[in-house]
Amino acid sequence: MRAEYGDQGRSGPVKQWHLVQNEKLVGLCGRDLAEDSATMESTEWGRTGERCCRSCGVIWFQSVPFLADEHDRSTYLKSG
Repeated sequence: MRAEYGDQGRSGPVKQWHLVQNEKLVGLCGRDLAEDSATMESTEWGRTGERCCRSCGVIWFQSVPFLADEHDRSTYLKSG
């Protein structure tokens, strides 16, 4: 993930996080990101204190399979 900043640039707060491929400077949504912007592992998606780009999220989650057997079903399925 790579940070997008507001008008203050890197000296200000993170506006939102974008998912990127292979350390590229373009979010999956197409937004150009600064070379010196903060980075974070994609596993932190949705766990940051700042917003995460919804468009990047949609593109990412449509591109990776959800393999139910790899997840603890009790955390997302509720019986009766």
